[in-house]
Amino acid sequence: MYVRVVVHIIFTMFFFLGACDHTRQENYKSSNGSITTSQNTDDLDLHDSIKIRRLIDQSDKYRYSGRYGIAFDNLWEALLLAKNRKEDIVSVEIYRDIGILYDIYSKDSLALHYLHRALSLSKSIMVSDQEVKEQIVSNYFSIATFWRDRHKYEVALTYLDSCNQVYDNGRILPYAMTDQGFCNMKVGNITLSEKQLVRARSYLEKKNAPYLAMNLAFTADLKKELYQYDSAHYYYQKSLEWIRIKQVHIESEPAILQKIADVHILQGNWRSAVDYLKASREVNDKLFSTTSKLNEDLFEIKNKYRAQLEKNKITIAQQQVLIKEEDKKLTGAIILFAIILTLGTGVYIVFYQRSKFKRLSMISQHKIEKNEAILEVKNKELTGYALKVIKMQENIDFLVDLIKIKAPAEYTEYKKKYSHINTTTWNEFNKRFTEVNTEFYKTICNKHPELTPTELKHCALIKLNFNNYEMSKILNISLRSVHTSRYRIKKKIGLDANSSLTNYIRSL
Repeated sequence: MYVRVVVHIIFTMFFFLGACDHTRQENYKSSNGSITTSQNTDDLDLHDSIKIRRLIDQSDKYRYSGRYGIAFDNLWEALLLAKNRKEDIVSVEIYRDIGILYDIYSKDSLALHYLHRALSLSKSIMVSDQEVKEQIVSNYFSIATFWRDRHKYEVALTYLDSCNQVYDNGRILPYAMTDQGFCNMKVGNITLSEKQLVRARSYLEKKNAPYLAMNLAFTADLKKELYQYDSAHYYYQKSLEWIRIKQVHIESEPAILQKIADVHILQGNWRSAVDYLKASREVNDKLFSTTSKLNEDLFEIKNKYRAQLEKNKITIAQQQVLIKEEDKKLTGAIILFAIILTLGTGVYIVFYQRSKFKRLSMISQHKIEKNEAILEVKNKELTGYALKVIKMQENIDFLVDLIKIKAPAEYTEYKKKYSHINTTTWNEFNKRFTEVNTEFYKTICNKHPELTPTELKHCALIKLNFNNYEMSKILNISLRSVHTSRYRIKKKIGLDANSSLTNYIRSL
């Protein structure tokens, strides 16, 4: 009966909630207008894709020109749109560019976080087309440059090797080869470094690639390492020209000016060295100083992405207010149903558990009483059997004694035969006792493993309430031997002189 009541309540509640939820959906549709057509949706998706691409391209231009704050904002805005559209490949590119920006400002933990996030996401995209491979290579390369700039050249070389392993056709990657040349120079592989830089430069010059600026700078570093200062100065100047013509890798300009100053110092041109040091400081201040107009937005932590998130939170909060107002209408009914359901379930559980416990207790008590009754009957049978054995033994003893008087010559034979019969009788008795009193034997053997088999026989007879005389007859020993055995058992068990061995054995 209780189960039916509870089930009825549950079905009623869910039917009511379902009807209310349907009404809520209809109201929501009415308040927000008609559903947008599929054509409009397609137009909106195309517009968002174009906007994301434009934001990324503009961010690259702003970064190359040193306007890092605006580049930063464009990336976060693009990331918001890409996440909403679930465009993972585009998100990979955005995460990497954000990591590069943080790297420029030596925000190591943030740079590594976004670079590895880009790499992880690119690896998780389950397609093998060219675009994904290019993204994976770019991510490996960006992480390699991160470690290169922090003088971890062995680590950088590991990631550069990973760049080359992405393509199965042995494709040449001149920008990766350029960095390999620089890192090999730093770890002492000068010959290999020179070959890699020259080979990579030939590819970069054919394509007028922006990364030629870095190749020229690294070549200058190699010439400086070989004490070829004029050649080093030449390649540093060529690198600066390429940076200024292409407006790329502007963040490297202060370091290159510093290196040119170092070359002049090594050549003894002190005045020129001072001029280049001054120029390096001015460019560095222009790019990275907190007073720089180009980056005031970045240092003021102007983050349009987070602003958009806040705007979304406000919109969601407004919608939640509307939902809460409708939910208030259901609160009373839900609480009522919950109380009824709880009370009904509680009453059912209490009655069911009480009935179950009572039933189990009765079954358990019945089993105990049944087992005790069976054990008592079996023990009575054993006792009767033992008394018959005692009576038979007394008769046999009488007859054996009579034979000893009447036929002394046959006495020994009958005595031996009688002993064999007595042993067999006892073994049979002991077997029956063990089968009936299994738990008794387990208990006494576990508690007192030092007792011998003969002493265990004494304990079994004590358990069956035999006196010392009867025990002597059954065991075919003297009364004194029975007393001695009881004394030894008490000592092994640990009972004092005033304790009763019989009471202890029966309690087991």
